[in-house]
Amino acid sequence: MKPDCKSDNEMIPKLIHQTWKNKRVPAQFTAFTNSWKKHHASWEYRLWDDKDNREFIQKWYPWFLPIFDIYSFDIQRADAVRYFILYKYGGLYVDLDYECFKPVECLLSEKSAAFAIEAEVNCRQDGVKQIISNAFMASEPRHPFFYAVMKSLITYTSKKTGFDQFILDTTGPFMLNRVFENYQNQHEIKLIPSKYVSPLNYREAEAFLKDENSEETGMKLKDAYAVHYHVGSWWKKNE
Repeated sequence: MKPDCKSDNEMIPKLIHQTWKNKRVPAQFTAFTNSWKKHHASWEYRLWDDKDNREFIQKWYPWFLPIFDIYSFDIQRADAVRYFILYKYGGLYVDLDYECFKPVECLLSEKSAAFAIEAEVNCRQDGVKQIISNAFMASEPRHPFFYAVMKSLITYTSKKTGFDQFILDTTGPFMLNRVFENYQNQHEIKLIPSKYVSPLNYREAEAFLKDENSEETGMKLKDAYAVHYHVGSWWKKNE
């Protein structure tokens, strides 16, 4: 089954962004990174490291630098900068633990911004109807949704106490959910069903990476353009 789309999107630049601590991407991610380059050979690719990220904020959004620097956790900076990068340049942001199976242009058609929806089981676990992922996002430059996200980053104070929930609520997917719910022009946003870009929960993804495949996993992957492996270097060390 193919997604309901008509053509490539001329609004979203053919530019792929990824981030890591430094320019030495861990070997476990190299094949995933190469999969995006392989299936989008005509797209520009940019890897941003921590130094690049801070310099980018300092140059283009100096008003946010004090907040950026005072974040308690590196993952908050890694989360926040991707929204500013997409606001400035547009394009597609994907986490390093995402593998591409085929070109995703079709998924990005018709709207000026697009976000992956996480697997249904993840939503049920967190008691929400949907989770808008910040691991797969695309937009035209200066999209007003990301302006709304930036406003949330400077005005919202979380009351969550657990580490994971605090991150998700301040700079991660729960924050995106909250902004989307209050966004007046939701028709501008394309929410991509999880079966196309995030069909597996993290335990299924972990088993798939170990070649512990099941018929159920195969069925979930049959329509996928990409898969998020939920390596979760920021949260698994806190399990």
